[in-house]
Amino acid sequence: MKARGRALNIFSMSALDLFASALGAFILLAVIALPFFANTAQLDDASLLGQITQAREELAQAQAELEEAAKANFMVVIMSWSTADDVDLHVIDPDGREFSHRQEEYPGSEAKFEEDVTKGPGNELWLHPKVTPGEYVVEYVYYTDRNPSGPVRVRGTVLHRDGRIALPEVTLRSARDRQRAAVLRVAAEDGRVQVAG
Repeated sequence: MKARGRALNIFSMSALDLFASALGAFILLAVIALPFFANTAQLDDASLLGQITQAREELAQAQAELEEAAKANFMVVIMSWSTADDVDLHVIDPDGREFSHRQEEYPGSEAKFEEDVTKGPGNELWLHPKVTPGEYVVEYVYYTDRNPSGPVRVRGTVLHRDGRIALPEVTLRSARDRQRAAVLRVAAEDGRVQVAG
């Protein structure tokens, strides 16, 4: 007896169901994603040229601001100590204005006494975003009235446009002791900051 040949049919019902389901899923995803596609409308040449010109102007302005900021000379004086006492930073500018916890800023000056710590260990901070030429006197005061712990060693640092300067360490011996840490000289020619004494 001869075996009956089996007909091969690629379009059986299960294959058609599979194709229909895949097509339906594709259409559903396309409808959901359609609003998220970017508008691909072509820009006219004049509009594109205007956008490029505006971007170049903004870039030139940003470069000019960056160059101006790089030229600006700043100075930050930081004082720190490691005991529980109250030590105060005082900075006297070339015009004789004394910045401290009592007078944090002055009219006509961008400098500001930023941080006052009344119980150590701590740091105190004075800053000037556009330091002017002249001499700046840095002094430390042992302010503590209550139970001074004895001599306090105070360190200082100056940050400026060209780097960092460590100030000489000063030892304050008793309450109300006031000592000069350094005189900082800002040169008129190039704005360089140096310790004068």
